[in-house]
Amino acid sequence: MQHILLSIITMSIVWYAWQNFKWIGRLRASDVDLTDEQRQQRQMQYVMRIVLCLLTLAMLPFIFTFIVK
Repeated sequence: MQHILLSIITMSIVWYAWQNFKWIGRLRASDVDLTDEQRQQRQMQYVMRIVLCLLTLAMLPFIFTFIVK
């Protein structure tokens, strides 16, 4: 049961990171009215979300171990 819960959490984090990755790719096409600075800020927001997801995935086994024990 614990492995199923961990896999569901992992899949949801990976899905959220993938969505942010796709949003970075669509940023140029969808937001034509943004200035270069605003576009760069929004791009950095997406990148930081992806980095946060990767850090969470790296820490997830340790956090899960402490919660279960």
